[in-house]
Amino acid sequence: MFTFRMADDVSAECLFERLRAFQPRAPDAVEVARNITARINSRLSSHDKHIRQSTLDKLWSKQSSYIQTLITILENTRDTATSTYITSILRETLCLKQGRGRKNSVNNVARQQCAQQFISVNGTQVILRTLVNTQCKRDSNVGTEVMLQDLVWIVAALAPKDPKFAMKVRMIGCVRTMHLIFKGHYTDNKLIFPLLVIIKQLSKNSVTTSILIRDGIVATYERVLVSLGYIPTARLRLCLDAIDYFSKNKVCCMQIVKTGLVAVLLRVFDRWDRYEGRMRLKICAHILQTLQHLCNIKAGRRALCTKKHVQILHRFCSQCPDEPEFDGVLARVCSVITLCLKHQALPVPNSSPAIFNLNPILKGTNTSWPCHEDEDDAANSDTKTVNSDLDDDEPDLDIVGIEDFPDIDSDGQEINSERNNDSEKGNKTSESIQSSLWISPNERDTEDLKKYYIYFKEFGSYNKQIRQVKSRSNSRGSILEEFLNQSSGSKNVSSSLNLSLCAILSSNDYERVSEPHTSVFQCCNRIQESSSFTSNSSLKIYKDISKYSLFQTVYCVIASRVRSVIPFVKVAYPDMTGGQSLNHPEPLNKMERAACRSKLLSCVDKAINPESYLNEVVYDLDQLCTATASDGSSQKSTDSVLLTNTDEQEISKANTFPTRLSFESRFESGNLRKAIQVGPREYDLILMPDVNSPKRHQWFYFEVRNMQEGRPYIFNIVNCEKSDSQFNFGMKPVLYSVKEAISGKPGWVRAGSDICYYRNSYHYANQKSHNKCYLTVTFNIEFPHTNDVCYIAYHFPFTYSMLMTRIMQWSLQLPLGTYLRAEALCYSLNNNEVPLLTITAEDSTSNPIVDRDVIFLTARVHPGESNASWVMDGTLRCLLSDSANAAAIRSKYVFKIVPMLNVEGVINGW
Repeated sequence: MFTFRMADDVSAECLFERLRAFQPRAPDAVEVARNITARINSRLSSHDKHIRQSTLDKLWSKQSSYIQTLITILENTRDTATSTYITSILRETLCLKQGRGRKNSVNNVARQQCAQQFISVNGTQVILRTLVNTQCKRDSNVGTEVMLQDLVWIVAALAPKDPKFAMKVRMIGCVRTMHLIFKGHYTDNKLIFPLLVIIKQLSKNSVTTSILIRDGIVATYERVLVSLGYIPTARLRLCLDAIDYFSKNKVCCMQIVKTGLVAVLLRVFDRWDRYEGRMRLKICAHILQTLQHLCNIKAGRRALCTKKHVQILHRFCSQCPDEPEFDGVLARVCSVITLCLKHQALPVPNSSPAIFNLNPILKGTNTSWPCHEDEDDAANSDTKTVNSDLDDDEPDLDIVGIEDFPDIDSDGQEINSERNNDSEKGNKTSESIQSSLWISPNERDTEDLKKYYIYFKEFGSYNKQIRQVKSRSNSRGSILEEFLNQSSGSKNVSSSLNLSLCAILSSNDYERVSEPHTSVFQCCNRIQESSSFTSNSSLKIYKDISKYSLFQTVYCVIASRVRSVIPFVKVAYPDMTGGQSLNHPEPLNKMERAACRSKLLSCVDKAINPESYLNEVVYDLDQLCTATASDGSSQKSTDSVLLTNTDEQEISKANTFPTRLSFESRFESGNLRKAIQVGPREYDLILMPDVNSPKRHQWFYFEVRNMQEGRPYIFNIVNCEKSDSQFNFGMKPVLYSVKEAISGKPGWVRAGSDICYYRNSYHYANQKSHNKCYLTVTFNIEFPHTNDVCYIAYHFPFTYSMLMTRIMQWSLQLPLGTYLRAEALCYSLNNNEVPLLTITAEDSTSNPIVDRDVIFLTARVHPGESNASWVMDGTLRCLLSDSANAAAIRSKYVFKIVPMLNVEGVINGW
C-alpha cells in the first residue's frame, strides 16, 4: 500500500509538472490540455480519499500557479471537453462541502482561501464570460448541461466573497443572462440554491436591481415562492432575503403589488408557528422588512390595509410567544400595522403657536430688529458702534484704567503712526474670501478689533488693547506656534509656570460643583452685600431690584421681565425655589418586557379601533393662545405684571377628587401643547415644536394637578422624532412634588416606570415626510400625594431667570480680590439680553491683567439640554468660590463666559 501511494505521488508530480509547463500556443496544445485536465478531474472524482486529498492540496497550494494556468486554459480554449473538465475541477476546488468533522472544516477553509486567490487573478470575469458563452450555445448535449451546472455553482461560491461581483456582472453584460438561467431552472433542485445565492448578491446593488426589475424578476420570484411552498428551508430564506433587498426599490414595490406577491408573503408569514429555531425568526424578519418597504408607497399601503391582511398581522400580535427573541419581530409587526393604516395626523395645527415675525429681516426692509420699545432699550442693543459705550448712564460701568480715549502716556508720534498704518491698510486691495477665512490672528487688520474691544474692558482702552496684541505678536509669535511650543515642552516646564484649570483644582473643589446649594441659594436667607470685591453689571434686567431681596422675590421680578413668545401666567415653583434635587446618582430604569409589549399592543389597538377610547381634550395651548390674542392682552412690558406662584396655597385647599388631571405649561421653559385623556388614568401629550417650525420635539416641562395618591397614571408623549432615545437605555423623567419640597425632602427626583419608546400611528404633516411616523415615549407615574402640585420634565430644568438670579447673587458675594463683570453680549430676537461674564482677579502691579491668558467658555447652544447649564453653574460657583485653588486660577486667567447662548430656546421651552 505504501509503495502504491509513493508511485501515485510521483505520478501526480509529473502530471502537475506538465500542467505548470503547459504552453497554450503549442501545436498540440488542445490535446495536451484535454489530457491533463481529464487526468486531474479523474483524480478528484476517485474513490480513494488519499488521491482526492493530495490532488486538492496541490491545487490549493499558494506557491503554485496551477489555478492561474487553469484559468488561462479555460479562457483560451474552444474545446468543450477541456472546458467541462476545468469547470469540474474548479467546482471541486472552490465550492464548500456540507458535512461535519475537523477534516471537512479544514478543507472548507482552504477552499475559501483559494476562492480569494481566484478572485484576485480575475477568475470571476473568466467564469462569467464562459457562463455567457455556454448559455448562448446550449443544446441537447449532456456535457454542456453539466458544464452549466458547474459554472453556476462556481459563480455562487465566488459571489459572496467578491465585493465587486455585481459590477463585474454588469460590465460583462450578463445580468439578464443570470435572470434567464434563473427563470429556466427555478424548478431544478440541483441549481435553485446556487441561483438564489447569485440573484441575492445582485439584488444588493442598486443598478443591477433596476436591470432585473425591468426584466421581470418579481414575477419570477412569485413563481419561485409558489414552487418552494411553505417549508422553512434555506432556499425559502434566500428567496425572501432577496425580495427584501429588491423591495427597497419603489418600482419593485409596485410590481410586488401588481403580481400579487403581497398575499403570498403574508401566507408564508401566517405559518410562522410551523417554523422552528432561528430559521423562523429570519423568515419573519425578511417578510416584515419587505412589508415595511411596501408601506412607503400608497399602493403598498392599500394592498396591506385589507381586512384579511390586517387580521393576519394582528393575530400574530396576540399569539406572539413571550420570549425576548420575538420582541424585535413584534415591534416590526406593530410598525407595519401603523404604517399601512390610514394616515392619522396629529390633532393640532401644522404651524406652531410660537411664531417670530421675521419679515423685516427676510424682506430686507429698513425696519430695525429687534424693535425696541423705548430709547433706553435701543441704547443697549447689540448694534452699538464702538463709541456708543461712552454714552451709558451707569456710573459703575467703568473701572480704574479703562477709558475709551487715547492713553495719557501715549505720545503723539505713536498715535500718528497708528493712524498712518490704518490709512495704508485701508488703501490696500481686499484679498480673496478664502485667504480671509484662513488668515492668521496676528495678520488681521487692527480695525477689525474695534467691534470687540468693548468686551475686553479689563485690558484697558482700545489703543492699549491694540498695543498688547502687537507686543504679544512680536514676543510670542502666532497663537498656533505658542500652542505647539507649550505642547512639545510641557514636560520640561515647572508646575508653577504650567498652571491649568484641571491641574490646579483639588478634589474638594470638584466636590463643590456637585454639592447641594449652599445657604446663599436658600430662599430664607437674604443676600448680603460684601465690600471686598470688584463687580460691575450693565444688564438692564437688574434695574431697581433691591440687593436685600429674598431669592424668591428676585427670581419672580426677573422672570416677570423676561420676554416670551407666548405670555406666561405664573412662575414654576421648582425654579422659584432653586431647583434642588438629590445629590447622589439614582438607579436607572430597568425595562420591563411585559409592560413594553402591553403598551405596544395597546398603541396598535388604538390605531385600529380609535372609537373605543375617550379622546377628551383637557389642555390646549393653541386655544389658550387664541383666547389671549382675542382679549387683546400681550406681553408688552416686563414691569406691567409681576408673575408669582400660588402652589403652596393651592395644595392647602380641600380635596375635590376630580376625574381628570389638570395641566399647565405657560411658564418659563415650559413645553406642553396639548393633553388628551384617552383612558381613566391615561393621557396622550403633544409637545410644542421649535419656533416657526412644525418639527424638533424633545424637551417637555409641565405642571400636573388633581392627582390621587398611589394610582399609576400613564403619560404618552406621542410626537417624538428621534429614531432612538435615552429612554431606551435606562433614562427616567424627573418629577417635582411641591408637598415633598415643603416637607424638606428634595424636590426633583427621577420617577417613572414601564418606560418605553416606540413608533406610533401619527404621521408627519408635510408632504416630503408624509410616510414617516412619530414615536411615543410612554411612562407610568405614581404621585406621592393626593391633591398635590407636581412638575414633570425631560431633565432637571435650568431657566434663563435662574441664571440671571444667580449672577446677581454671585456679584454681591464675591471673595476678596475677585473681579466679576456681567454685560450683554447681544440681544435675542425677542429683545432678551444674552449675558457675557468676565471672571478674573483684580488688577495689580505684580500681576497685571494684561499678562493673563484668556479662556472662553460657553454653554446651552441646544436649549433642550439643560444638563449643560448645570455643568456651567457648577463651574461658575467653583470659579467664584473663596478657596485657594480658585483664587490661583483667577490670578492666572481671564475667563470670558457665555453661560447661555440660546436664551430664546431656553425661555420658550424649545
